[in-house]
Amino acid sequence: MRSHTSLKNSTSIALLLVCLATSVIGYGAGAEQTVALTKPDDIRHASLMDQAIVRLSNKVMECVRAKLAPDNRCSCLYPRELSQVRKIYWQTLRQHPEWRNKVVSYTQEERTFAVSFGGLSRQLDIKC
Repeated sequence: MRSHTSLKNSTSIALLLVCLATSVIGYGAGAEQTVALTKPDDIRHASLMDQAIVRLSNKVMECVRAKLAPDNRCSCLYPRELSQVRKIYWQTLRQHPEWRNKVVSYTQEERTFAVSFGGLSRQLDIKC
């Protein structure tokens, strides 16, 4: 049986990964507005953001599994990946300011992806 602290840490990591990884759309009444992308350039920009998030998220999961740092500090162990996520985030918002605090969804190779710019913004506010 897991201890309360272990369960709490696991929940924190799960929430972090939900914000950092591809999002599930439609959490209910308070959910961010979703923008469905259809233009190839828009999809490319969202996909670049998603790929950077996934790279960082994979590193964070390695850290969590190996217990290299407290769960909420794992992203700080990968400054290059974290910096890349921040850079792409700001570049994308400069090109698409209407995406701020929204979820963008797109389809590639018959799979649907979504990126929560609101959730990502809150995660990027964390100081290392």
